[in-house]
Amino acid sequence: MRPELVADCPRCHHTLWRMRRRPFEFPIACGLAALFFYAYALLAPFLEITAYGRYQQAGLTTGPVQLTIEGFQWVAILVLGATVIMPGVKLGLMLTTLIGLRTHLLPPALLKQVFRWYVPIGPWAMVDVYLLGFLVAYTRLAAIAEVHLDTAVYSLVGLMLSMAAADAALDNEAVWRALDDAEPAPDEELPPAPPDPDAKYLGCHCCEMVNLGFAGERCRRCATVLRKRKPAAISRSWALVIAAIALYVPANIYPVMIYTQLAQTTSFTIMGGIAELASYGLWPLALLVFIASITIPLMKLLILFYILITSQLKSDEHLIGRTRAFRLIDFIGRWSMIDVFMISILVALVRFQQFANIYAAPGAPCFAAVVVLTMLAVEAFDPRLMWDGHGFEDQGGAAPLDPPLRPTALEPLNLVSWVGVQGAAPPGLSHQGPST
Repeated sequence: MRPELVADCPRCHHTLWRMRRRPFEFPIACGLAALFFYAYALLAPFLEITAYGRYQQAGLTTGPVQLTIEGFQWVAILVLGATVIMPGVKLGLMLTTLIGLRTHLLPPALLKQVFRWYVPIGPWAMVDVYLLGFLVAYTRLAAIAEVHLDTAVYSLVGLMLSMAAADAALDNEAVWRALDDAEPAPDEELPPAPPDPDAKYLGCHCCEMVNLGFAGERCRRCATVLRKRKPAAISRSWALVIAAIALYVPANIYPVMIYTQLAQTTSFTIMGGIAELASYGLWPLALLVFIASITIPLMKLLILFYILITSQLKSDEHLIGRTRAFRLIDFIGRWSMIDVFMISILVALVRFQQFANIYAAPGAPCFAAVVVLTMLAVEAFDPRLMWDGHGFEDQGGAAPLDPPLRPTALEPLNLVSWVGVQGAAPPGLSHQGPST
């Protein structure tokens, strides 16, 4: 592998490894910049509004505090975790690993345990989604009050851009290999043991190393327990999908927020809020909220329903299409949180006692639960189950490859490195120009 090469799966053309030229320096720089933006966003005021001769100011934590006061504690925890806690944890994991590799202050074994959480936590750090929710809230606030953007807004924009740049530049495979290289070699190397004829190829869901061994053993790179398939993946996904379907109806029927103005009360459902945005002439924003709050949750439920049924029937139809659909809903699921973040901003700012107030309503926790349950359902499902209908389960969880794999007895097999060394024109290796 070289920085000019990209390793792709020869079956579904999914990128296995896009090698970066500077896998450490640029992500560290972006991470440090994001850390400064993050610290300032926590301390500085976020928004200020003036209405009816009164003044209100809110920071990042004001919304969760107000939701807690109104009795929506777990929604407050969700908003606080996605906007404050998880972004900080994600930054801490990345910087600890990369700076630890550069300074050698921490043992590689500890850094491996730190970095293994970086990918699972990533989808729950939702600064970018929060800013879209802020954009929707801003249009509503501008209709009833004078709005002033404070410095934390610009700091959040910087945080979002810095974290996106760090994610795009970070080379996870290069980090894992650097952690392997940093570990001290054993004092006495054992002679290579003959391979067990019953051993199977098992992919690690954490570091993506393909190990030659048995289920229940630990990955030789990150020490994660290897599984042929996720335990009870279909039943757990079905339970989460059914719960999400049950909550999807009240989430759309009940109001998500209540607006009182001069003794007049108006309740807004999700569709009611979309209609209000359209009535202001904000069609692009109304379309965005409709896609994020109505289309995406429904699409996720339908696709999960189809994938679960076809996987249980061991169907081998449209395997690549189903795999790509699964990756799609895994990527877009978090964007449905726009309405939840919008409500947290509005309840934090519109508190003018007898003049005007906005409160969260029972539809809000139902909708937040739908988003969380569908994300957990995607995480609980094992996409390898879709390919079992093609006979891969009988081959020990490994698909037949051409040419066949030839691992050594002691070395854990890494499919990415194998793709890059098996000849002049190996399957799945493409030149896509220099990577930045």
